[in-house]
Amino acid sequence: MDAWTKKKSMMRGTRYITRLEPLEREMLGDSASLVANQLMERVRTAPKDELAEMTGMPSGHAEAPDNPALARLLPSYFADGAEEVEGDAALMRQLNETDIIRQKLLNLRVLCDVLGPDGSVNISLTESEAAMWTNALADIRSYHYEQLKQLIAEKGEDAEQVIQANQYMDWLGSHLDSLMYAMMGDLDLNDLE
Repeated sequence: MDAWTKKKSMMRGTRYITRLEPLEREMLGDSASLVANQLMERVRTAPKDELAEMTGMPSGHAEAPDNPALARLLPSYFADGAEEVEGDAALMRQLNETDIIRQKLLNLRVLCDVLGPDGSVNISLTESEAAMWTNALADIRSYHYEQLKQLIAEKGEDAEQVIQANQYMDWLGSHLDSLMYAMMGDLDLNDLE
């Protein structure tokens, strides 16, 4: 992967540009599809609420996902024991989870659309696409991090599969870091004093 660069143009506005290797593009697209499928399955399996259907309000699951990787993307609204009234966490999840998943899917969709089905490795994002791309990358990285923890527990840290997964996590981190750096620009630490 080439480092992300910021390009300003009078005609096209600000763009963020990089070039991925074909394997990087394929792995990133596969990861985005995996996470999107897990999120869509979560929405599909939500219990139906007659009142929500009549009023048009979104209604999701009341309980956290069983899948630890998915639970990392959809954490509880309250720390353990911090609910004022029993059931607050379940109600908050039920009312908001579908909207949160919808936004996560939109972010992943931008990533998939930019990568495209034709195998494009040259990436050019608008400012709004770049913001959504960073959110999608953060979700993909969080999802895979939980999977990596499980893999380490099963196979040990020295297993070849764990080493490869660690390398992919490092790549995702550097990809995200490079884009964030391009979006923020050079920071003058003297201005922070």
